[in-house]
Amino acid sequence: MASSSTVSRRARTLSIAAGGLVAVLLIALGTLWFVQRDAVLPNTSVAGVDISGLSPDEVRDRLADTVEARETDPVTFAFEDEEHVLVPREAGFRIDVDGTVDAAMARGRSGLPGDILTRLRAFRQPADLDLVEVTDRDVITEWVESLADRLDRPEVRGGVAIDTGQVEVLTTPSQGEVVVDRDTTVQLAVSAVRAPGPDAFDLPAATTPQPIADEEIATTAAQVERAVAAPLLLQADDDASLELAPADLAALITIEEHGDVPGAIELQLVVTPERVEEVIGELGAARFDISPTRASYAASRTPPTTFDAQLDATFRPVSASVAVEPGRTGRAFDAELAALQLTELLREGIREARLRLAEVESDFPTSRAEELRPTHVIGTFTTYYQAGQTRNRNIQLLADVIDGALVLPGEQFSINEISGERSCDKGYEPAGTIVRGELVDTCGGGTSQFGTTTFNAAFFAGVQLDQWRAHSWYISRYPIGREATLSYPVLDVRFTNNTDGAILVKTAHTSTSVTVTLYGIPRATAVSASHSERTQPRPFQTEIRTTSELVRGRERVVQSGTDGFTVTVTRTVELVGGGTETRTITTVYVPQTRIIERGTATRAAPPPPPPDDDGDDDGDDDEPDDEPDDED
Repeated sequence: MASSSTVSRRARTLSIAAGGLVAVLLIALGTLWFVQRDAVLPNTSVAGVDISGLSPDEVRDRLADTVEARETDPVTFAFEDEEHVLVPREAGFRIDVDGTVDAAMARGRSGLPGDILTRLRAFRQPADLDLVEVTDRDVITEWVESLADRLDRPEVRGGVAIDTGQVEVLTTPSQGEVVVDRDTTVQLAVSAVRAPGPDAFDLPAATTPQPIADEEIATTAAQVERAVAAPLLLQADDDASLELAPADLAALITIEEHGDVPGAIELQLVVTPERVEEVIGELGAARFDISPTRASYAASRTPPTTFDAQLDATFRPVSASVAVEPGRTGRAFDAELAALQLTELLREGIREARLRLAEVESDFPTSRAEELRPTHVIGTFTTYYQAGQTRNRNIQLLADVIDGALVLPGEQFSINEISGERSCDKGYEPAGTIVRGELVDTCGGGTSQFGTTTFNAAFFAGVQLDQWRAHSWYISRYPIGREATLSYPVLDVRFTNNTDGAILVKTAHTSTSVTVTLYGIPRATAVSASHSERTQPRPFQTEIRTTSELVRGRERVVQSGTDGFTVTVTRTVELVGGGTETRTITTVYVPQTRIIERGTATRAAPPPPPPDDDGDDDGDDDEPDDEPDDED
């Protein structure tokens, strides 16, 4: 066992040795610290650039190119064949060189004992440090916002229009919508400036296609310019014409879009019927319209037979010659046809053309007239009057107005509708009319005789009798129970054509008679009238009046009285093909008051003008005061 002295010596020896080792180590570290003073540790690089052993200034020089590149490497955003370049240095990005140098110099100088280990390891373990970067995101965002503001745009349809006042063709370019994705672009820009080397991206943006291609707009504009470059002459076969000036053409043109696929939409020059009607409708109608004419019939006003039976009688249709006078087709300016033709002409740039016009068929064309042409006199009647009376001129005037009236199957004939009011300004003259039971003169008096004549012609034609009214009292010149009075607008003679053909109404008159004849296709082989005896007789009353037109002791008959009575007439229609129709007409005639005037004057007055006839005149209204007056 070693002695204590021996142990003590060993301890002293170890202590001396340890102290020496520490001293050597401290000398070595001191030497290392001295050698590496103000220099970067070995095996040190920044962004791949070796800066080992360099002083701070040397590090700055060594990193200059790298810093320049990092701050100027472009970030490119491509959009619609344009490039938009962001330079990092100009967008708030830079390299903190001093900070980078400080970071490099700080390696192995962070304090004991770590700095000792770092310095020792630096001889065999490399370290690549990052550049110290400064990024101002707000500046990059501002750059992106400015770019987006310039590139963002709404969709513009574009197209072609016309300034009608200046006759100028205007075009608007078409473009799709662009909305830049700002957030994504900022993120890409920030990442790119922080990464070495240049970067290129397609600009993040939401877009829609251009609706109408530039070529389509240009082609259509050229077509429209050609269309309005000069006047357009429209003509018809009869040399009617209409020249449309460029301003008119510009007002007519509409540009329509066809298709719904963006980029494939077509523009078309169109003239619409609405524009045609608005711009040239009235003028076109005035220049080109020709009204159609109806076919008509020609027949003698004097029938091949005379029929004037006052009592029982039978009439049978008589063959007659009725010629068809052809109608004429009309024409009309038609906005639909014109719009189609104008569209074609203006697209092709044609300056003169025959205008397409609509044919307007008559409501009674020649073919229909042939089909319905009358073959017989189906009914005729003649009544008589004394020559030279004023009333005769009214009867003859009305006969001339009615002559040639055409009644097609199913239509109704009306004297009042054809003639209208029979007033003096139409040439009718005052003549006898029954007003409240007394005969007085009014315009158109006497025309009830024509009503009676027409009624009898229709009666014996076997057609449908719709409206008539007998005179209030019996007038001997008319067939008893087969007569009719007129008073516009209420008292009328109406019948409906219920035959298979047209009915042509012809009239004739002489100085002593008037005749109405119906030409048509017979529905009856014979029509008969049978009259009853007069029944229910009622004697007339006498009214005495005074007048200063006669001297005392003299009197005159103003109105001769007639008795009233009732009579019936039965019409029997023997139908073509068999069968009969019968109708009984009952007429109640009221008495005609006898009016006598007695003189009161002391000297004779000039004699009154003679009456038109024997005083047994037409006219009739023995009904209450609110009933119409008879034009007779």
